Amino acid sequence: MQEPGGLGMMSSGGGSETIGGLSSGEVSVSGDQNRHLKAEIATHPLYEQLLAAHVSCLRVATPIDQLSLIDAQLAESHNILRSYASQQQGHSLSPHERQELDNFLAQYLIVLCTFKEQLQQHVRVHAVEAVMACREIENNLQALTGLSLFFLLIK
Repeated sequence: MQEPGGLGMMSSGGGSETIGGLSSGEVSVSGDQNRHLKAEIATHPLYEQLLAAHVSCLRVATPIDQLSLIDAQLAESHNILRSYASQQQGHSLSPHERQELDNFLAQYLIVLCTFKEQLQQHVRVHAVEAVMACREIENNLQALTGLSLFFLLIK
């Protein structure tokens, strides 16, 4: 979760903001346009799903002891939404821009869901590898000492 000053899919470049992938070419926007676009995204019908998908990705790759940080940031998201919603009043995208934003956000949602699946697979593979490595260490210990790890832990 970021402050109203920035969203993850917008990156700074030479004093203006560039929106990656929103259209076929690079689009440079002013500060007002940037705030307006963020407001459009934050009030878009897919926003909650996008936020949930983003948080799901973070949860997969975040150590358990740091998950509370995600929850704390998520709890503050309503303040950001309120801020953007108040900025949006009186502004509207053209039908073409609206369709472009709808398409981009729908594709971004698919990318996030696919990425989460890939992250989960990566974590599973490495967890299996870690368990196998521990078993090999245990077997080596048993070969050296003649005792199993279970027996050593009980002692």
